[in-house]
Amino acid sequence: MQKILSSLFDTTRYTSLLDRERAAIVYTLSGVTFILVTLFAVLNRNDANQTIIEQAGTNPNALISAVIGYVASIAAWWLVRRKRLSLASLVMLLTIATTMAVPAISEAMYSPTYGFGISLIVVLGVLLLQYRGLALGLGLALGITALGIANRAQVPPPARMNDMTSMINASVVLLGIAAIGYLLLRYARISRTEGAKTISAERLRLAELTSQIAQRISRRMPLPEVLNNAVEQIRTEFPQIYHAQIFLIDDSKQNARLVASTGEVGRLLIERQHSLPVGSLSVIGQVTANRRSIVARAGSSDGVHRRNEFLPETAVEAAFPLRIGAAIIGALDLQSKQPDTFHDEDIPVFQSLADHIAIAIDNARLFDETERRLEENRQLAEQTQKAAREVERLNQQLTRRLWDDFLAQTGGVKAVTVDFDTRSTSRENEWTLALVEAVEANQPVQHQQDNVRIIAVPLRVRGQVVGAMEFELDASGHLSPEDLSLIQQVGERLGVAAETTRLFEASTSAAQREALVNEIAARLQASNTVETTLTAAARSLKDSIKASRVAIRLGTPPNQVLQDNGS
Repeated sequence: MQKILSSLFDTTRYTSLLDRERAAIVYTLSGVTFILVTLFAVLNRNDANQTIIEQAGTNPNALISAVIGYVASIAAWWLVRRKRLSLASLVMLLTIATTMAVPAISEAMYSPTYGFGISLIVVLGVLLLQYRGLALGLGLALGITALGIANRAQVPPPARMNDMTSMINASVVLLGIAAIGYLLLRYARISRTEGAKTISAERLRLAELTSQIAQRISRRMPLPEVLNNAVEQIRTEFPQIYHAQIFLIDDSKQNARLVASTGEVGRLLIERQHSLPVGSLSVIGQVTANRRSIVARAGSSDGVHRRNEFLPETAVEAAFPLRIGAAIIGALDLQSKQPDTFHDEDIPVFQSLADHIAIAIDNARLFDETERRLEENRQLAEQTQKAAREVERLNQQLTRRLWDDFLAQTGGVKAVTVDFDTRSTSRENEWTLALVEAVEANQPVQHQQDNVRIIAVPLRVRGQVVGAMEFELDASGHLSPEDLSLIQQVGERLGVAAETTRLFEASTSAAQREALVNEIAARLQASNTVETTLTAAARSLKDSIKASRVAIRLGTPPNQVLQDNGS
C-alpha cells in the first residue's frame, strides 16, 4: 500500500525542499477535494432526501460544483506529476475558491462560516503561490464576498439554520484553518532549512570555484589563462550571469584594464585593450576608486551604468573590488539580463568570490616575482661562478708564469734525489717517465719496473702543477689507500711550502732591489753638480749590473747623427 501511495503521490522529481513541500500540499488538497466531493455527492441530501445527482434537474449548482471538484483535483494531480507545480497550485486555488463560491453566493453569504471559508482562500493562495497567491486569493475573496452580498436582494435570510449543519460547517472551517496554519508553520521551517541549504550550497560552490582557481595557479598556468577560466566558470556556475569579466589596475594606478572576459564579446574587448579610468563615472571606475561593491541597473537614475555597445542586453551590472588588505588591485564585473539578479543576500557571496580571486592573483604575482628573483639570483650565481673560474684560471696562468720566471732566474729546474739505500743526495734534474706522466695527467701514477714499484705524485700550487715527486718502493711491499692519500697530502703541502718559499725569495729580491735603488738615489742626491751626478750614476750602475762601460748623454742628438742613422 505504501508503495502504491508513494508512486501516486511522488515528489522525488523535485530537487528543492520547498518545491517538494508545495507538491505534497497540492497532492493533499487534490486528494482531500476528491474525497470531500465524493462524500458531499453521496451523503448530502436535501429536505426531500434527494442526493446531488437526483437534484440535478431542479438544482444543478451542486452537481456542477462536484464535477468541477472532480476534474480540478485530477488535473492538479496530473500537473504535479508533470512538474508543472505553479500551474497545479493555481488550478487547486481556483478549484477551492469556486467550490466555496457557489454555495456562498447562492446563499448570499448569510452564514458566518462562509466568511471564514473565504478567508482560507487568501491563506491558501499565500501558501501555494506566495506573493502572487496573496494578490489572487485576496481578489477572489473580495469578489466572492461582493457577489454574495449583492445576491441578498434575491435570497431572503434563513429563519434559522440547522444546528448540526452549522456545527459541521464551523468544524470543517476550523479544521481547515488549523491545517493551513500547520502547513504555514511547516512551510516556514522548510523555508529556513532550504535557505540554509542554499547558503551552504553557495558557499560550497564558491569554495570549489576558489579551489579550482588556486589549483590552476599552483599548476603554473599563465595568469591570463587562469583568469579567463575563472570568469568562464563563474558564468557556468551562476546561470543568471551571462557575461563576466575581470579588470586589473595598471602600474600607473590611473586605469583599470580588462584582462579576462567571457565569450566572443570578451575577446573583442580585450583585443581593443578596453580600459576605464579609476574614479570615472562608470561601475568599474567607482568600484576601483571607492573600494565598495556597486549594483547598477540599466535605466536607473544614478547614472553609473554605462551601456556597452557589445553588451546591449545587460539589465543589471554588479562589480566587486578585488582587495588585498587595504589595496585595490582591480574589480570583478558581472552582468545579467534579468533585472531581479543580485539581491542584498547575494552581495557577500560574490564579494567573497572577488576576494578569493584577488588573493589568487596576488599569490600568482608573488610567485612570479619570486621566480623572477630566483632566476636573477641563479644568473648572478652563474656569473659569479664564471668570474671565479676565470679568476682561478688567471691565477693559475699567473702562477705558471711566475714559476717559469722564477725557475728561469734561478737556473732552470730545481731537483733533488735522495737514495736511502746508499745514503746519497744528488741534484740531477733528469725527468723519469713516471714524473712526466704525473705532471701531464695532474694525478698520481704507478709503474711496475723490475722488482720496484714507482709512484709519482704531482706538486700543485693553486691547482697549477709546478712539479712532481717520485717514490720507489719494494714491489712486495704493501701500499694501502691511506698511505697513498698520505703521499698526496704531503704533495699538496709540499707545493704550498714551495710557493711560500718562492714568495719569500721574491719578496727578498724585491726588497734588495728597492734597497739598491734607494742607495743609488742617495748617492745621486749627494752630488753637487751635473757632472758629478752623472758620474755617480754611472759608477752605481756599473757596480750593480757589472757593466764594463756606461755612457750617459744629456741634450738632443745633432741632426747629422740622425741623418746618418736614417741613411
